[in-house]
Amino acid sequence: MPASSSHVLPAVRWWEPRLYPGEIAFSPRVRADARTALSGFPDRIAGDVELVVSELFANAVRYTASGDGGEVWVQLSMPDADLLRLDVADGGWTDTVPRIPALDGVDWLNSEGRRGLLLVEAVTLNWGYVDPYADRPYNLGLIVFAEFAVDPAQVPAPTSSPTTV
Repeated sequence: MPASSSHVLPAVRWWEPRLYPGEIAFSPRVRADARTALSGFPDRIAGDVELVVSELFANAVRYTASGDGGEVWVQLSMPDADLLRLDVADGGWTDTVPRIPALDGVDWLNSEGRRGLLLVEAVTLNWGYVDPYADRPYNLGLIVFAEFAVDPAQVPAPTSSPTTV
């Protein structure tokens, strides 16, 4: 079940955010950038992040104004030594929020899409969304987050690309 959160955790370590055109054709670049950013992390973690960033990027493009000439913002951070967090911000202007659809029976068996968040839920410790503009009467976008448990002993030392505090 996704968690809705009204706060963003301070980061112990973060990578520079990246801004991508809201076009599905940029999905390979988004995946490659995530994999490169996580160079030195265990392959399982890098692969899970690659899968999840691809799904969240595609959802932002398909279901929000990001896919109508907008952009998608992606950032990785480590709020704690044992937690890797992925944030994907969309362009808003939609009346939906990320959720796993309540399909059952024949509808579920015949569904051609809307199953990606099941993958997100399966490979993450936690996922959900933050509405940074919740106090506004219009939707300017959401930050969809996914959190991954990491073994601090397997986290590589920062290189010059990530920023460390």
